[in-house]
Amino acid sequence: MPPRPKYAKETIVNAAYELTREKGIDAVVAREVGKRLNTSSTPIFTVWNSMDELKEEVWDKAKEKYREYMNDIFDYTPSFKEFGMRWVGFAAEEPNLYRLLFLSHRDGQSPYVRFKQDFECILTPLVEEIMKAFELSEKDAEDLLNQMIIFANGIAAFVISDSESFSKETVSRSISQVCVGLVIADKLRDGSIDMSLAKTMADSCIKGITPKKRKK
Repeated sequence: MPPRPKYAKETIVNAAYELTREKGIDAVVAREVGKRLNTSSTPIFTVWNSMDELKEEVWDKAKEKYREYMNDIFDYTPSFKEFGMRWVGFAAEEPNLYRLLFLSHRDGQSPYVRFKQDFECILTPLVEEIMKAFELSEKDAEDLLNQMIIFANGIAAFVISDSESFSKETVSRSISQVCVGLVIADKLRDGSIDMSLAKTMADSCIKGITPKKRKK
């Protein structure tokens, strides 16, 4: 019979998860996890066959943390703007979890491809909101959201290394300018917007658009 686990599976996962939050996923090695539990590395291998299996559990826990972080974005208007703000906020608050989820490769897939697969429950309603807000086709709404994610990911990378240079107001204004600029460019291209409306939208984004919580 295999040896009976000395520590509950959840206890070991939590130790590895907290180690990841503090030092990054590369710090999750058997010896370091064992230290967290005040024991040797032996208990880990009574539950998993390899450290990669434990890291999968950490990955799932990190994804759940991200879902919780984004949980109430649809209580805000516009939700897609709140999503962009929290994307950057997550990087500032949980830099090592952000690196794990969005800056590391796994199973031969890019972080962006995995993100679209793992968080479809967030992305689908955001696309629907953008379609209604800007009167865009589904394809154009998806393109706009993709561009915003790419831009927010760039800001997030800077925030991780230099958070003091990016205030909430700066991030808010930047995301607004990019989103509105893309919409204006798209509508100018197909002739569905006049210059006076384009100027109004541009003026509003320069001032900054702060998401406001919906009244319940």
